[in-house]
Formats: sequence, C-alpha cells, structure tokens
Amino acid sequence: MKRASAFTLLLALACSTANASAQISPSVLAKQINDKGAKATVSTMSESEWDNVLTHIDSGNAAWIALVPKLAEGTDGGNSEDLGIGLAYALPKNAKAVLSAIDPDNGPVLGVGRVCSAPFIEDTVKDIPAYIKRAEVALNRVRDPSLQDVKKACLAELAKP
Repeated sequence: MKRASAFTLLLALACSTANASAQISPSVLAKQINDKGAKATVSTMSESEWDNVLTHIDSGNAAWIALVPKLAEGTDGGNSEDLGIGLAYALPKNAKAVLSAIDPDNGPVLGVGRVCSAPFIEDTVKDIPAYIKRAEVALNRVRDPSLQDVKKACLAELAKP
C-alpha cells in the first residue's frame, strides 16, 4: 500500500511540475524575447505554453497584452492570427491596453482592420452583435488623448456591416 501511495505521489508531483513549466509570467516572457528574440522565443514554445499565453491575452490582462506587439515580431501564419484574435477577445475587457497594442500602421496582424473587425473563427463568439456592443462601450470609456485616433478607427471598424 505504501508503494502505491508513493507512486501516486510521484506521479502527481510530475504532473504538477509539467503543468508548472507551461505557466510563464509576462516578465519572464519579456526577458526571453529581449534575450533570445521574438522568433526564437515563439518557436521554442510548446503548444500548451502558447495556449497559456493566449489565454492571458484573451482575458484582457494588460501585462500580457503589452507583450503582443513584441510576440508578433516572431510569429507567422496561425500564431499571427492567434494574436489578432486574442486582442479582439480582450477588446471589451481592456480596451485601453488593446488600443495601446494595436499596430498604428494598420498591419495585417495587429492592425485596426484585423483586431476591431471581430475576426473570430467559426462560432467561437456566438453573439457577435452583443460582442460589438460590449466592445463599443469599453472603447467609449477610453479617455487617453494619445489613443483617440486608434479608438475612432476601431469604432469605425466595429460599425462596418
């Protein structure tokens, strides 16, 4: 019985250690990007690490959203698409942080035309009109003078049919 308990304990410890390695903080990720570069950082992430980063971005966490422009420098294809969609998910939750991360040149990955167009895949957001209304309310709360132009552009994009 003790042997089975010890094995169970070791298995639980191994699982929790593996799970903990998938957890990363924004400061650690920022350091990795600064030390290794965005491309090397993104390319060495496991799928669970990438999904963890996206979950934090989607949640509207400002520290994670601030990393999006740096992460975008190291992405292509699906990972780039993930970042734009992540900012779109975060928009109603933390519009100020999202507006700060949007590409001022309206690029294809993080530009207003991408992030503010409700770029969700299939039916991941069931009620797009309700999402747009929540995003508009959040955007209208942003008073930072330096973000007013991107705010207006984002509101205009959301208003498109």
